Amino acid sequence: MLRKMIKLTILKVKVFRIKRESPNMVFGKNFKLDFSTEINVGANKLIIGDNVYLRSQREGYHAGMPFPAAILIDKNGGECSIGDNCRINGAYIHAQEKIHIGRNTLIAAGVNIIDSNGHNIISSDRTKGRDKPKEIFIGDNVWIGLNAIILKGTVIGSNSVVAAGSVVKGNFPDNVLIQGNPAVIVKKLEVKNENCYSS
Repeated sequence: MLRKMIKLTILKVKVFRIKRESPNMVFGKNFKLDFSTEINVGANKLIIGDNVYLRSQREGYHAGMPFPAAILIDKNGGECSIGDNCRINGAYIHAQEKIHIGRNTLIAAGVNIIDSNGHNIISSDRTKGRDKPKEIFIGDNVWIGLNAIILKGTVIGSNSVVAAGSVVKGNFPDNVLIQGNPAVIVKKLEVKNENCYSS
């Protein structure tokens, strides 16, 4: 009991510190994070909905977790929003322009969601700084599998599934299974209800 109380106190202190350092961050009700979860957004905008869990603990997780959950916004004016009831398990989210993650979305461990390439493709420009970022939009009730990479400018429609290990760039509609490198639509999904698929 004492151990649990100490753990809760430490987590509350961590959340308080994050809020103090990030004045434009909004947490919803029942927001949870683990000790090693990293949030570094400075004065940029981060909105986290109700019942969101940024999980970094391997204990009880069904697969490997190569790094803790992290949200980084390191460019002035960048923003990130995460809808209600999302579970983000050891994923890395790096926004320079804007990343939107819809409600009821599940993100597995090892996933990278990054709205910039980091450097220009043209070799002569590669050392001159970062390329131009482009917004990522992920709809509601999306499931992103282990170790997938979501690249800049990508749109993933609601109720869609991204297979493990996929590298995703482009515009994908609602209700599809996306797979591969580069990722393509491999199947339409019939949505029986908000949380149930059939193929």
